[in-house]
Amino acid sequence: MNEKEIELRVQALVDGEITGREAEALRVFIEGDAGLRELQDRLTVMRRLMKGAELPRSLPESGDFHWSQIAKAIDCKERKAKSGSRMGWFLRRVTPWVGFACILLLLNSTSRHNGPPDLGIKIGSDHELELSNHEIEVMTFNTEDDDMSVVWLDFSIDLSP
Repeated sequence: MNEKEIELRVQALVDGEITGREAEALRVFIEGDAGLRELQDRLTVMRRLMKGAELPRSLPESGDFHWSQIAKAIDCKERKAKSGSRMGWFLRRVTPWVGFACILLLLNSTSRHNGPPDLGIKIGSDHELELSNHEIEVMTFNTEDDDMSVVWLDFSIDLSP
């Protein structure tokens, strides 16, 4: 092994990345070399200083956490939709009955006024119908023997400027 590889292995030993039989062999090799012992001591001191000076840092959430948040949001919306469906179920059951009741109320209120509306039409004995308004007069005459009807419309138009 060259010198750089040995220094990297000493650093790995100090960081706790080498264990077991390989770590014991490297410790024996370091005890035999004063330069490597000095390097190990400096790295150990540096590691203790860095460990004490490091601020605790929270890691960003993992992708699993992100997806679990999305799944929770979807579940929450589904629960809201289910609770809304209860209201939808209620409306589907009640709306037809309310509509039916409105139709009955409408039919009942119009049945009270079954008489013909007063349009100002007069029916004479000779089957004449007459309608008078401010702008128009209508007269009709029906004959039974000729099967003929005559309708007279009289418009009163003001042509004065």
